[in-house]
Amino acid sequence: MNNIKGETKLNKTISAILKPFGISEASVSDEYAYIFEDEAITFKITENAIEDRFFMDFIEDRFDYKVEYPFIISLLHEVGHHKNNDEIEGSIFEFCLAEKKRIDEAMQNTETEEEARRLEYQYFNLPDEIMATAWAVNYAKKHPKKIKKLWKQAKGALLNFYLENGILEEVENDS
Repeated sequence: MNNIKGETKLNKTISAILKPFGISEASVSDEYAYIFEDEAITFKITENAIEDRFFMDFIEDRFDYKVEYPFIISLLHEVGHHKNNDEIEGSIFEFCLAEKKRIDEAMQNTETEEEARRLEYQYFNLPDEIMATAWAVNYAKKHPKKIKKLWKQAKGALLNFYLENGILEEVENDS
């Protein structure tokens, strides 16, 4: 992604949020991802309403947890990959990669939301993905005040970024 006004400041804020979790760097991207080699996370600033809804629905269905802050749980999911990095190796890692490729290719041909949901749930249930999500949800359940504090930090940085780029014309002050 090209450097956008305020992107460096946003990246620094999100990196600071993630530093206590052992993440070295965070940066704006078109997706949430954990980069194993760099111990870094990329995060998105735009929504994919259907995909995001599927993930939040999956978390509620599988973990009986109603997500209040989707941005934070998505970041924590990537932290979960970092925390479970050593658990997914060898044939399990290869299986996950092959399945992700298969699912991605199948997603290109989906015609209905039901098909897309089925494929997304297959993805979310892959060993590496379910472990990362379980870590995120367990952390969120154990630390609800911390989650709220993390969201407050992230929300402020995101809103400032949106304002600097003219994405938001007016922001209501809510806490």
